[in-house]
Amino acid sequence: MTAYLLRRLASGAGVIVGLIIFAFFASHYIGDPVNLLVDREFSTDEDRARLMEAGGFNRPVQEQFMDFAGGAIRGDFGNSIWQNRPASRVVIERLPATALLAAAGLAFTALLAVPAALIAGKYAGRWPDSLISGLATASASTASFWWALVLIMIFAVRLGVLPTSGYGSWRNLILPVVALTPGAIGRITQVLQTSIRTEMRRAYVSTARAKGLAERTVLLRHVLRNSALIGVTLFGAELIGLLNGVVLVESIFAWPGIGQVALQAVQKRDLPVLLASVFYVGVVVTLLNLLVDLAYVTLDPRVRLK
Repeated sequence: MTAYLLRRLASGAGVIVGLIIFAFFASHYIGDPVNLLVDREFSTDEDRARLMEAGGFNRPVQEQFMDFAGGAIRGDFGNSIWQNRPASRVVIERLPATALLAAAGLAFTALLAVPAALIAGKYAGRWPDSLISGLATASASTASFWWALVLIMIFAVRLGVLPTSGYGSWRNLILPVVALTPGAIGRITQVLQTSIRTEMRRAYVSTARAKGLAERTVLLRHVLRNSALIGVTLFGAELIGLLNGVVLVESIFAWPGIGQVALQAVQKRDLPVLLASVFYVGVVVTLLNLLVDLAYVTLDPRVRLK
C-alpha cells in the first residue's frame, strides 16, 4: 500500500510538471505575451520594448521557462496585471467558494441519484424503472447554462423567492447548485441503476432473502455496497466535472470562485492569474484522482493495489 501510494504521488507530480510545461508554452506560443498586456493600437515601440525588458520576454525561452517553473513550484506566478497583487493570492482566495459550490453540488447529486438508482433497481422492468430512466436521460442531456437561465427566470424573476447572484447565504447557494448538477445526477443515476439491476440478479441476493432479511436491508447493506466501487469512480469523475463546469455557472450567478476569476482574467488579459487558475485546478484534480484510487481498498477488500 505504501509503495502504491508513493508511485501514485510520483505520478501526480509528473502530471503537475506536465501541466507547468503546457501552461508555459501554451501561453507563449498562442501569441506575443506583450500583446496580451498592452493595446497595440495605443502603444509605441518604445513602450513595448520597455515591457519586454521588464518582463524578461526578450531572454531565451529556456531561461524564461526555468524561472516560470521555479516560481510555479513555489506558487509564485507573478503579480496580477488586473489587481496588482500576487496572482496566487487572487486565486487561493477564490478556492473556498468553488470548493463550497462543488461539495454542495456533489452532496445534492448523491441525495437524488442514489435513492433514484435504488428505486429503479428494485422495480426493474416496471414503471418506476422506466420513469427514472427517462428522467435521468433528459437530465444528463441538458447543459448547466440552460438550467441556470431557466432557474433564474422562474425562481428569481417571476417568483422572486431566490437571489440571482451573491455569496454568503445558503439562499445564494441554491440556484447555482441546482443548475450545476442535473448532468451529474442523470449520468450517475443511469450507471448506478444498471449496476444495481445487475447485482439484484446475483445469487447472494436470493440467499439474503432466503435468510429472511428485509428488502431494505438487502438493498442497502448488500446490493449498494457491492455497487459502491463503480459509484466511487463516478462520483470522483463527476466532482472533477463539477470543478470544470463552474466557469459558466459562477459567471452567470456572480459566484466568486475560481471559474469567475479565470473568466475575468481572460477578459482583462491577466495572464498570471489565468496561469495560476489552471495550475491550482490541476493540482486539485490530481489529488482527487489519488483519493478515489485509495478509496477502492476501503470499499472493496478484493481490490489489490499492486
